Amino acid sequence: MRGAFIGKTLDGRYGNGHTWRETYFVGGGLEYRESERQATGRWHFRGHIFCTFYDPSAPQLNGGCWTAVKTSANCYEFYLAGLTPEPPFEDATPGMADRWNARGWRTEEPSTCGEKPSV
Repeated sequence: MRGAFIGKTLDGRYGNGHTWRETYFVGGGLEYRESERQATGRWHFRGHIFCTFYDPSAPQLNGGCWTAVKTSANCYEFYLAGLTPEPPFEDATPGMADRWNARGWRTEEPSTCGEKPSV
């Protein structure tokens, strides 16, 4: 995931159909945008868990930690692993469908995500 996301911009879609765009800068910063809100923040990894949290100046956004699963050449699905930046994380396969949050793809190449998520 480090090679796929860091230094890149991802476009994505939540389960409710809302779209998002997030850029993960090499230094650990991020920029998040939707049609009605935007924020800056920080990203980090805890092992393979990818965490994104937003600056307090964006009170409508908190962030979380995610298990990211590559489902095709340029499609990643994000499953909630936790709402705090530190473990313990929920990362077991059972119940993953209940933790599905969004999917995304790198903007620099065509998306390979299908119409519907894998769950």
